[in-house]
Amino acid sequence: MTPTHIGDIEQFAVLRRSIEVFAPDIPHIALVNTEDCRKFRDRFQGNPGLQILPSAQILPRDLERRRRKSGPKWLTGKWLNKGLIRGWHAQQLMKIFALAKCPYEAVVFMDSDVFICRPLSRDYFFVDGRLKLFRRDAVVNAECLDFDISTHDILGNPLHRVQVTELYDYIFSPTCFRRSSAVRLLAEFEARGRSKWVKRFLEQKRPSEYNLLGHAAMVLEGGAGYQLIECNPDDLHHSIRFPEDSAHLDAEIELMRQQPKEFALIQSSLGLDIDRIAAAFARVEEAYRGA
Repeated sequence: MTPTHIGDIEQFAVLRRSIEVFAPDIPHIALVNTEDCRKFRDRFQGNPGLQILPSAQILPRDLERRRRKSGPKWLTGKWLNKGLIRGWHAQQLMKIFALAKCPYEAVVFMDSDVFICRPLSRDYFFVDGRLKLFRRDAVVNAECLDFDISTHDILGNPLHRVQVTELYDYIFSPTCFRRSSAVRLLAEFEARGRSKWVKRFLEQKRPSEYNLLGHAAMVLEGGAGYQLIECNPDDLHHSIRFPEDSAHLDAEIELMRQQPKEFALIQSSLGLDIDRIAAAFARVEEAYRGA
């Protein structure tokens, strides 16, 4: 499952190509901003295994309306409306709501700036029928801590009762969750009377849909149906995530060719030329076909 929009269509095309080459038997659901759906459907018409869903079909009506009005302020009167939803927040919310009503029991989330580097089957994501749940302690850095502090704040857990050793990082590429965890999370908000949880989510500087779902999976569901995998994100994927990583792109591409991990993440916010990203995958595919 991939949330995306027109600004990421070229990187999404690289992801799609990688799925066609390395994981053709895994269904792919794209969560696309409603106004961008036609262009995505025209571009990827006939792609086997791909289903494109508009955000209007996923988000509650009020959230979709607020998302659609979050354009340039001179077009939407943004300075008059404090309830608009930024694209980053909207994509996170789409993942939660889409997972809760997904026709599949489990979902692997891969953003547009991820692609697959080696052959992949559904079995990769399971251990004896249990879905892999990737996690590490959040004490790695302040950013990881803040993501999970936001999780407890959104849930309404008193922060003075949350120990640092109880804070975790579930933000991986890819990330796997069962549909039941999203259903359980939404039920928990309702049971706690947190009808304004979305408002609290939008007020956070670093909210995380993955940390919320991770809390639902491990705390609310007690880990049922999951195989916890304690590791670092870089154990799973090649990573060009921070500005300082850009200088090592060519070296990382060579590793993708010679010693590929299953996935590669080239952060879209870095603004790297799409031709370099497409060429990176082309070299990975060439090496695979040569082998």
